Amino acid sequence: MKWCGVMHPGPSLALAIIACFLQRYFCESRWDKEEGLKPRSETYGYKAFSGEGFVMQCNKPQSTGLCERLYNITASSEEADWSRAEGETNRDRDFLRDDGAVTGRGNALWFSTVTAKDSGKYTCHTGGMVIHFYVEVLERASLGCRDTEEDRVTLVLGKGGRIPCPGIKCQTQRSEVTWYKDARPVCEIQEKRTISVVDRYTLLLGTVYVSDATLYFCDYTYEDNGIPWTVRRSVNVSVIPDTTDPPQITYPHGNKEGVELGEPHNLSCQVQFGFQRTFDPVVQWWISSHSNHEGMMKLMEMEAQQVRERSIEEFEFTVTRTAQIPEVTQLHLDSTFTCLAQNSVGNSSVTIRLIRKSAVSRVLVIVCPVVSLLFVAGLGITVHVYWLEISILYRIYLPYKQTTTDDKEYDAFVSYVPSSSSEEAGGRGRGVREEPLEVLLPRVLEGQWGYRLFLLERDLLPGGAYAEDVVCAIRSSRRLVCVLSPDYLASTCLFELETGIRALQQDPHLRLILIWTSPNPTSPNPSSPNPSSPSTTSPNPSSPSTTSPNPSPSTTSPNPSTTSPNPNPSTTSPNPSTTSPNPSPSPSTTSPTSSRPLSLPLSHTLGLVAPASPLPPLVRRAIRVLPALHWTPQDQGRMITSSNSGSRFWRSLHKAMPAQSGTGTDT
Repeated sequence: MKWCGVMHPGPSLALAIIACFLQRYFCESRWDKEEGLKPRSETYGYKAFSGEGFVMQCNKPQSTGLCERLYNITASSEEADWSRAEGETNRDRDFLRDDGAVTGRGNALWFSTVTAKDSGKYTCHTGGMVIHFYVEVLERASLGCRDTEEDRVTLVLGKGGRIPCPGIKCQTQRSEVTWYKDARPVCEIQEKRTISVVDRYTLLLGTVYVSDATLYFCDYTYEDNGIPWTVRRSVNVSVIPDTTDPPQITYPHGNKEGVELGEPHNLSCQVQFGFQRTFDPVVQWWISSHSNHEGMMKLMEMEAQQVRERSIEEFEFTVTRTAQIPEVTQLHLDSTFTCLAQNSVGNSSVTIRLIRKSAVSRVLVIVCPVVSLLFVAGLGITVHVYWLEISILYRIYLPYKQTTTDDKEYDAFVSYVPSSSSEEAGGRGRGVREEPLEVLLPRVLEGQWGYRLFLLERDLLPGGAYAEDVVCAIRSSRRLVCVLSPDYLASTCLFELETGIRALQQDPHLRLILIWTSPNPTSPNPSSPNPSSPSTTSPNPSSPSTTSPNPSPSTTSPNPSTTSPNPNPSTTSPNPSTTSPNPSPSPSTTSPTSSRPLSLPLSHTLGLVAPASPLPPLVRRAIRVLPALHWTPQDQGRMITSSNSGSRFWRSLHKAMPAQSGTGTDT
């Protein structure tokens, strides 16, 4: 049987089917593994507007008509790994800010206030998916039409409210609007309260609650170049209570207001209104006078109302209304004026009368400013003219704590005119040797009080420039002590005093101590009528005859009449200038008496002495205000010791010197 030699097709077909099944199984498994190495990627776009809040979640945007939350608030921030591409390099960088402007909430990014710099490409990794978002932040002006809807809405508590989606009218391609209250979709809230969307884009609240004060989002979508775009706008809703109080008039305060006859006057009324859903304030001025029929009130001419919103959180508005009186007459003084304020709750009013102000003399109005101007000008001129004296007084009397431990090298610079050798006191019947003050000062200040002095004759180095060395030494000293006398004012030592005055204007720590000396009277009788001493009338001061009270006949003199022993005053020349080669008055006639105060303005003393040459202007002006101590020979033996407080001169000098280290304050 031939048919027995032919293979039966049943087993071959079964083997073929099994082979194909196995091949398909292994191939699909390999493809699935290769695809698993590369996660799925999707791209979406968002458009936001500058100045508004913005949020996007790490998931594809919600589809229209689905009641899904805006983002998953319960998700962990680790479930969404956000990054942002930097420029054209697509290099990711960290963009979350510490200031809270961009933060992560659940699986979403929150922008408290989005700006143009937030535009860019954002990438989110979640599970096995990578989602790219293109964020474009627009300005309101870019809408191309007038956007009358605001991103802030105020609703009245307990009333109904409408929340429009801003800018929706300016979009030609749009889908239905989807509303969110924070993260919750409105469709989820509709189950518990009356809330709906009307006119396709406006959210209608049946009753406004306190919890409605939050941030709302409205979304609408369109597609551009194959990328789904979502336009997301935010609306910040505030809820305030409707006022139940009538308006409150805050001005005028009293019932009278001063005016001037014949002058124009404005009546101003300031009223505070509470917030109302339908805000229609009324503020009016009314006048009532005897000229009207039976005293009826008449509405005045007024300017437009000025409304100023104080603060939406304070729920208050301020309205100001002004009425004009072109010319105040006696009729206005006899009338009453009423400000009436009204809102939907009630009204309030205040009535005032005009009173005539006390007449102010126009002469006073003109004279007072002129006098004030002249006073200021005179004060300025006085300060300018006497600026040197004012600055010196300020420097002299400015309290300054200065001790001997500062950076100054010397405690005092002593300026004086060296006198002749020490003289024996004559005419007093006392064999006491009197020493000049310039000899006593170094002995007391250095030897007893421990100060360091600069003396020109001792400390000035030879070979240097005199002027520069003096200036440098004075600037290195805390005090400048000048021993003044007629000879001093006629000598070159005035340069040292003038330098000290200039340094005083620049260095507030420098102080000047001026000491006026009175020479010894040489006449045996201080009350003698002879006004001139023989020592000053002799042309040769070194002649022994000049010191003798009874000159001998053999004494030679160019003017015998001045040396005559005749005590008759008529034989003595009444003009000292004719009997003395020195034009200065005799020291015996110009020296103050022993009763003169120890502290004395130098100008008082200089009035008794005529210097040989005019003083420099700076010195002449300065000595008018600089105080001075007065030295008399009686102070020589009254120095400060442990058992003796000393004379007023030594006490004043010790007080004027810089305080020793660790002691008091200068005066």
